[in-house]
Parts: sequence; structure tokens; C-alpha cells
Amino acid sequence: MLAILRKIAQAVSQQPDLKSALDIFVSLVKESMKTQCCSVYFADYNQENFVLMATKGLNPDAVGKFRIGFTEGLVGLVAQREEPINLAFAQDHPRFIYSPDVDEDNYNAFLAVPIIHQKMILGVIVIQQSLARVFNQDEESFLITLSAQLASQLAHAEISEILKQDEKAHQTSCLKGASGAPGIAIGEAFVVIPKLSFTSFELKKTDLENSSNIEQIKLFRQAVAATRNEFSIMSQELSDTLPNEALAVFQVYQQLLDAKSLGQKVEKEIKQGWCAKSALKRVIESLVGQFMAMQDNYIKERAIDVQDIGIRVLHHIVDTEHALKPYPDNMILVTEVLTPSMLAQIPKEKLMGIISISGGSNSHASILTKALGIPAVWGVTDLPLLQVDGKEIIIDAYASKVYISPSNILKQEYSQFKKQEGILHDQFESEYQLDACTLDGEHIMLLLNAGLEVSTELSNAHFCDGVGLYRTEAWFMQKSQFPTQLEQENWYREVLSSYHPSPVIMRTLDIGGDKVLSYFDVEEENPFLGWRGIRFSLDHPELFLEQLKAMLKANAGLGNLKILLPMVTNVTEVEEAQRLLKQAYFELEDEWADQFYKIEQPEIGVMLEVPSSIFLLPEWAKKVDFCSVGSNDLTQYLLAVDRTNSQVAELFDSYHPSVLRALNLIAENCMEYELPFSLCGELAADPEGAILLVAMGYRSLSMNPSAINKVKWVLRRLKITDMEALLKSCLAQSSAIEVHRIIRSFIISHGLSQLLYKVKEV
Repeated sequence: MLAILRKIAQAVSQQPDLKSALDIFVSLVKESMKTQCCSVYFADYNQENFVLMATKGLNPDAVGKFRIGFTEGLVGLVAQREEPINLAFAQDHPRFIYSPDVDEDNYNAFLAVPIIHQKMILGVIVIQQSLARVFNQDEESFLITLSAQLASQLAHAEISEILKQDEKAHQTSCLKGASGAPGIAIGEAFVVIPKLSFTSFELKKTDLENSSNIEQIKLFRQAVAATRNEFSIMSQELSDTLPNEALAVFQVYQQLLDAKSLGQKVEKEIKQGWCAKSALKRVIESLVGQFMAMQDNYIKERAIDVQDIGIRVLHHIVDTEHALKPYPDNMILVTEVLTPSMLAQIPKEKLMGIISISGGSNSHASILTKALGIPAVWGVTDLPLLQVDGKEIIIDAYASKVYISPSNILKQEYSQFKKQEGILHDQFESEYQLDACTLDGEHIMLLLNAGLEVSTELSNAHFCDGVGLYRTEAWFMQKSQFPTQLEQENWYREVLSSYHPSPVIMRTLDIGGDKVLSYFDVEEENPFLGWRGIRFSLDHPELFLEQLKAMLKANAGLGNLKILLPMVTNVTEVEEAQRLLKQAYFELEDEWADQFYKIEQPEIGVMLEVPSSIFLLPEWAKKVDFCSVGSNDLTQYLLAVDRTNSQVAELFDSYHPSVLRALNLIAENCMEYELPFSLCGELAADPEGAILLVAMGYRSLSMNPSAINKVKWVLRRLKITDMEALLKSCLAQSSAIEVHRIIRSFIISHGLSQLLYKVKEV
């Protein structure tokens, strides 16, 4: 059964367009299930009906023409129930609708399952038979499994087909994602693919002119030559450490690259009109399918070798194409997964916006885009990357939408919206030098979350109250090895000096989760629940002591350093960290003497980001000098939602009543135990979130630089008493939806509707 599923999935993936994919799909399903008819209906949400898109057994002339409403017939019933329907006599069912156009008079048995992708009904698969019988459980299970496995594949094919049709008709495609950094961006797509696969692009033909074929063959041969050279270098480098029989694998790879094995097949495909990438994809996937169909396990394993070779050749093809392509001046970066290294390579003045297929709007990469003020949309799933390369794109990160090949009217409207956005920005910036003080005279400390973009952050020192979270891991992630103590000291000294005398809270190394070091890779099944934060530092005291000493030396003569411990879950971890801090202090007193500066012991605090730490506040009050709430991770752990996973992004909401109640409990307990507390996280950067936090009693909020002026502008127009009344109402709600509704009403009633600025639907 698994082999049949794989065969169908592979056959569908190899088709050049949606029609071919659906035609091969219904043929193979009909054949595999030994039934008389298989059909696929696709949902058309514009016309609110299902359209027959492919069939093997019904009238072929009805394909693309026959439609049935969302609430009509058995197909509509399957979609409404979102579950299979299995009938022996379909025509006896009250929802059955007779249609002479499709010629299904002779069919009695009926089994249909919905095609669902990310909670959305894409369509319905139907199999039929003249023999009146109920399909057995194995048949039903097979069709359900097939639908689930192919849902994303069909969604991907459907989007690709829409993009192709839009290109021909000069129409606009609109895709939905999750908003990261808010804003509007208009520019040209520039695709970066760190990890290529044959699913990264759709099959594409070139012009059938000989000149086009010659260029594509030349491109392919260059890629093969580069791959050969790559294997030769790898073989030489490993020759001293591997036995000859192990090195023989490289000879096998070289043989597979021979013209007779691979080259002739690919060049034949190119001569038939396929581009080099598509020709390679067709040949490799065909060979992999042939190997996987074999019974012999040794031969089956050769499929992995073929796949590896194909990917390496593909990389060289794409690298050659990209080497000839400069960064556009109005660049929209489109990628599978955004990494800090990508952003480091791109001139900031050219980067207008970002689209990421994977990742969530609360991932650390997303936080980086917010710090830079770059509009971004995440989780635009099923986007065929290479198919959008070079296209005009509009990002509406307010509405979480991406427009591909926008019309002139759409571009004009969004250009106007960008001007309005600029006016609002200037309005918020106009009060940057004023105090963050509420109408009833309460001062709120607004600090920076820093460390992601050091060069620009140092220039922000004049309009904030200090640094509430300095991410020291950012420096580690930019290096190719662990930095020396002297390097760290120089980095920290520069930051502490820039913000002096304002406080700078430096978080000790916090790697793990979605923050990894290229030179210290850790493979974990659940990295957010794994070896990260203080756990890593305590397991490597030699590295931890180096960092602590660098911090202490950098703080000498300044005295504005505070140290924050991440991912703390119990008192023992804090005691061990404090012991190491004292060790670093006493060792420096003996080792390092400076007649001008004296080593001081800074205040030490804990991050409240793990639920267990909330209930240790009585202990923290006795052990540490302060605490800081990490609202991003705390929300993640309270709601059991991976904040980097776009599939569950909508479940991550810091306005969830349980999160708000937890934050309120922390504030109440900290005030009771006289423990200084603050909050660093994306909730503080949202003016609505800042209002609720101030109402809870938080008087120190840390956020990305681009949010400070907006939050300050809002707080200066409200009274604490009004905020407290809003908080009381929000804490009584049972859902985040209700909380958002109440906050929206509050914002409007207090004349702050600018905060709700959002581009109208276009």
C-alpha cells in the first residue's frame, strides 16, 4: 500500500501543470483501487461551488464545466461534514442530485473524502462503482491517506497553475500568510534558497529555439563539471581518514555523472524544450522512482545516491544563474527559511520587504525584521519559490497578504498607502525626545531589546531609557568559532559605554530553539524544550566563565551592567550561576588589575519565560536582584505552541486570557515580594499590549527600536485609571478574540484610531 501511495505522489509531482497532475492522479487512483470511476472536484471560493477538474469514468466533456454549489449534492455534504461518505446506493440518498451532464446514471456505490489543507477545503475525491456495495474500511482508509498526503501537493500545484495563468493574463495573485513586522513594501522578488530540493520549483519549458537549448545544455554541463570537481576534492580530503572501500562511493558518483548514465537523459529532455533545472528534475525523479520500485534493498538504497547527486548538480545550476543576477534596488527577499546570514549579505538600503515560507511571526528571525523595521510576511506556504523570482510583488504586512504581479491600479493605491504610513511614522517620531509619561504623571521606562543589529542600535541610545535585553548570542552567531574573552569584552564595552549611565541588561548566552551556532550544531527533536539557555552555560562552565569575565571587565569604571539568566527553571541553576559569577569576580581580582578601573559585582536577575519559574517568585525574591518576563517564550510554553511553526501560528497569541492572567499574577507577586520586574518581548512593542502591561503594574518595558516612539506616543495620551479599567475587562474574558475586540473599542473611544491603521481590502 505504501509503495502505491509513493508511486501516485511521485507521478503527480512530475507533472508540468495542474491539469496533467489531476489527470494522472484520477487514472492511478482508479487503477489502484480497481474501481470504475475516480473524479476530483476543486473548490472555487469566488463562485462558491465545486468544479469537476478531472475524471476517469464520468463524461470528459464535463471537466471544467460542471459545477455544484458548496451546500448542494453529496460532494457539498462531504465538504460540509469534513469527513468521508460511503454509500452503497448513492442515488437513494436525499442529498443526491441527478445531472445528465456527467453521465453517472450507472453508478451506485459512492465513496468520497474531502481534500483539506491547513483547515481549508480544497476539494473532494470521489470514487464510484456500478456494483451496489459499501467500500470496505481498507479502501476508505487508503483514500483518506491519499487525500491527506496529497493535499499540500495539490495546493502547491494549484497555486503554481494560478501563477502561470496570471502571468499570461496579466492578472494579480494574492496569497495569505502571517504578519511579522508591519508595513507595506513594493518591489521585485529576489529568491534565496539555502537548501534546494526538486520541490522548490515547478517544471518549466524554454523556447524551442536551438539557441535556448544550447544555452541550457551548456548550463547543465557546467554544473556537472562543478559537481565532478566537488566529488574529487571531497575524495582527496577524506583519503587519509577513510579506507579505500569507503572512498569507492565517490567513483560510483562519478560514474553516475557520466554522459551515458545521466547526461544523455537530461540533454534529451532539454532538447524537448525543458529548461536545465526541469530536465534534471524529470530525470532524477524518474530514476529515483525506478530504484524505489525494486525489491532488492541494496538497489533501493541507490535511490538516495541518485537524489544526492541530482541535488548537487541542481545547486550548481542555480548558483550559476544567481551569480549573474544582481540585487534589485527595490528588493523583496523571498526564501524558504530566513536566516541572519541572509540579511547580513544584503545591502539594507535595497531591502524593502521579506516573504518567508517557513517560520512564524514570533520567531527570532521575525523579531530581527521588526528590529530593522522591514515589512515581513511569514508562513506563505505552498509558494513555488523559483516561479516568483523576478516578479513584481506588494507586501501588505498589516493584512498579512502578498500580491504577485500587481496591477497598475493596485500599485498606485499601495503607493498612496505607503505615503499615509510615512505620515503616521512622522507623527509618532515627533515626540521621541519627550518623556514617556502618562496623563496622570506616571513615568514608564522604555528600554531597547538590542543585539540583533548592533550598528544601528548604538545610534538609538538618545531616545530610550537604556537596554532591557541585550542578546549576547547575536555576536556568537556571527562568528565561525567561539569568540575570545577579549573579543567579547570589546563588544560589551562598546555597548555599555554607548548607553552609559543608563542600565544595560545583558542576557548570558541563549542558544537553542531557533538560535543555532554554525560551529556548534545540536540536533534535538524538541529544541525549544531542550539544551538551551542557562542549561548550556552550566554544562560548559569554561565558556560561561569566559563570558562572565568579559562582562565584568567591560563594566569596570562604568557600573551600568546587569546580568540576566535565561531559561531558568529551578533555584539550583541560579545558585550555580551565582557561584560561577563569584568565581569569575575573585579570579579577575587576582588576575586583572587596572589602576583606573575597579571590578564590581553587578546585579543579577532571572528571565521568567518557563511556567515553573512563575511559581518560584518567593524564592527569586531572596536569591536575585530583579526579574524580567520573556513574554515570547512564556506565551509559547503556556499555550504549547511552537512560535516558529507557521502551521500553528494563529494559536500563538499573547492576548490569550491565560497569558494575560499569568502576566498579571507575576506583577502582583513581584510587588508583594518587592522584587523589581520588567518585561521584554513583542507584547511590549505592541501599543495595545503596552497599555495592558502598564495597567498590571509594569513600569519597565523593553522592545525593538522601531516600536519605542509609537508606544511612547500612546502612553502619553492615556491615564493609568483608564488602562486599569480596560485590563479588568480583558482579564474577565474567555478568549483572545474577545480581548482583541474590547481593546479595539477602547482604542477608538480614546481617539487613538491611528493605531488601528490598516490598508483597506483591495
